[in-house]
Amino acid sequence: MIPIPSTIYFIKPIESPHELDESFPVMNQLRTDLTLDTYRELVAAMRPQGYELYALYADDAIVSLAGIELRVNLYLEKYVFIYDLVTCANHRSNGYGEMLLHFVHEYARDHSAKYVALESGLARTEAHRFYTDKMDYAITSYSFRKQL
Repeated sequence: MIPIPSTIYFIKPIESPHELDESFPVMNQLRTDLTLDTYRELVAAMRPQGYELYALYADDAIVSLAGIELRVNLYLEKYVFIYDLVTCANHRSNGYGEMLLHFVHEYARDHSAKYVALESGLARTEAHRFYTDKMDYAITSYSFRKQL
């Protein structure tokens, strides 16, 4: 009997331009309006504000991404905001999003944050079930915006 090699998982920050380009096909599944050029420009503009992008790799391929920022405000005090959390469509339901979210929770604890917060589109009911039922997040508010 031939042993089946186990999948090797690791999480690392996306830092180089090559890594950013490599992450685009996964991010584009969540942020469908982005082009590669716009993705590069926006990430470059967000980094000075504290935006960090982490990738979960399975056997050297990016399968999940989390874009986060450590923030402070008057109602949550110090917290980590998740801008982006996405798992590649053909890798969903394998626990990758959960692994990456646990990583974000540890990141928050390591940085003395009190909360991890995120927003999710109204139509993303499966994502909402994941956050509330599996990851024990509470729905605490609505998010409003006005296009100018």
